[in-house]
Amino acid sequence: MLLAGCTGTSVAPGPGNAAPAAASGRSPIQPDVPATSSAVPAGESALACGNYIDANASVAPFQVVLGVVALPASPRYPALGTSLSGEGDEALRLFAKTGLVIRPGTTFELIVPAPFTNRLSIGWGLPGLPSHRIVVNSCPNPGGGWLAYAGGYWIDHPACVPIIVRTGGKQQQVHIGIGTPCPGQQPPQGPSQS
Repeated sequence: MLLAGCTGTSVAPGPGNAAPAAASGRSPIQPDVPATSSAVPAGESALACGNYIDANASVAPFQVVLGVVALPASPRYPALGTSLSGEGDEALRLFAKTGLVIRPGTTFELIVPAPFTNRLSIGWGLPGLPSHRIVVNSCPNPGGGWLAYAGGYWIDHPACVPIIVRTGGKQQQVHIGIGTPCPGQQPPQGPSQS
């Protein structure tokens, strides 16, 4: 069952069901706007609720932020490995694939703060288009488990980057190691492009 504001259909659970936007030939920084919601400004994206890859995702070992989203934040999680994205835009040169795990029924935003908007983009779902702000609007899950979406981070060069989570008048900033660790974080597990 889909509620207003959510589009698409479920993708069969399983890791790695989505590739970076470059593989699909989509152009970067275009909003992924559900047909039933109001338009979202360029550089922003509304998560398509029905495009999850797992309806009973585990939050461990990610860090749960403000009770609404689990992120691979330092120092609990190793830095993310990067690969060449194939995008023509230098700011989208590297891609770090990782799921977005959300608590159903919650509304929140993920924000790339300035000055990182010149070099970092985020995106999840199908399509997972590079954006600087992701809006999650009360995605339903009749099963009640956490929902996972395929996608990740695009960046020009490896860095420890801030991500802001904002919900219900509160906000918290966490740091994500992309291709290189944040202070106190383990390096990427496996090969990583720089």
